[in-house]
Amino acid sequence: MRLLKGLLFLWFCLTGTFCLAQTVQDIRLSGTPADGVRFVAELDKEADVSLSKLNNPPRLVIDFKGTRFDNQLLQKKWPAVGFVHTCRTGTPKPQTARVVLDFPENCQWQEKHFSLPPQSAKNWRFVVDLNRTKTKTTTNATPSTKAETNKQKIIVLDPGHGGQDPGAVSRTGRYEKDLVLMMAKETKKLLEKAGYKVVLTRSKDIFIPLRGRIKKAHEANGDLFISIHADRAKNSSAKGLSIYTISEKASDKEAAALAERENKADILYGMDLAEYQQEVSDILIDLAKTDAMNKSSQYADNVVDEMKKKIRLVPNAHRFAGFVVLKSPNIPSVLLEMGYLSNREEEKQMWQKSYRNKLSQALVNAVNQFFKENP
Repeated sequence: MRLLKGLLFLWFCLTGTFCLAQTVQDIRLSGTPADGVRFVAELDKEADVSLSKLNNPPRLVIDFKGTRFDNQLLQKKWPAVGFVHTCRTGTPKPQTARVVLDFPENCQWQEKHFSLPPQSAKNWRFVVDLNRTKTKTTTNATPSTKAETNKQKIIVLDPGHGGQDPGAVSRTGRYEKDLVLMMAKETKKLLEKAGYKVVLTRSKDIFIPLRGRIKKAHEANGDLFISIHADRAKNSSAKGLSIYTISEKASDKEAAALAERENKADILYGMDLAEYQQEVSDILIDLAKTDAMNKSSQYADNVVDEMKKKIRLVPNAHRFAGFVVLKSPNIPSVLLEMGYLSNREEEKQMWQKSYRNKLSQALVNAVNQFFKENP
């Protein structure tokens, strides 16, 4: 009898009847304003997902590992949306829920995917944004240079703190506000050399409220907002670069504490943010649903990819927290922490122009890649 129960338990696990961690509860396809297609899968828990791009015929395979479909989704087919001809489901092996998106013959596309944690009454969501890429055609027109292509893109660089707000203070008594202003000016030169128009929220040692920085970005019609900072920690051995995008839920306690410190700048200098709490909360929830948040994460990932080729990063270098300065609902925004001023070795590096040039060049490379993917 005990053996029979054991065999039944094993059978249930293998066939996916139970012992599964996640369930795909709903699947949606919708068009986007840029003539793309958005795929959304709702799950009761976060899942391990892999994507495979296949040809002949062109299709995208999305495998949710350790996951099953809700019964109503099994073998279901969805109607065409945009350039996605069909969406179909299957279970190629136990504990794997597979979705296949079919495309027209010779179709070329790009995809970006990300997960969104539960918000309000919603479940975990796995999102894939698809954009069809045009095939190259031969023309007699003179090809534009990269600088000409980039001319219309406006990058807003935001050196943190300033004036009576020094930011973090190093062990040698030097100020974050001075370091990040140098970094912003040096990055500005490299970006302008690459053909971008660059606006600084401050070009000298003055204090600007957090919302004033956002206002400057909007007045400049910015296409990308990069706030530049340097961190500090009680643990003097802490070191490494990190980059943040906005989220209503911080990725860890350190991220939450950092956001709280940065957001207090307005309270310290006469702008009490208490009256904005409901507004900020609402905006953060909306941000999770907007293209700006997706693109912020996309640029942050580009920065991580470029930076890790050159310098040391903290573990899980792309982090999330509720920074007020990143709350713009329609401009992709990131906050860069260059490193830890509380670490003697890293502080010494950050004051070296050659080291900052590595960081600046990585930021520029990431900007180039971002606009290549989002023309």
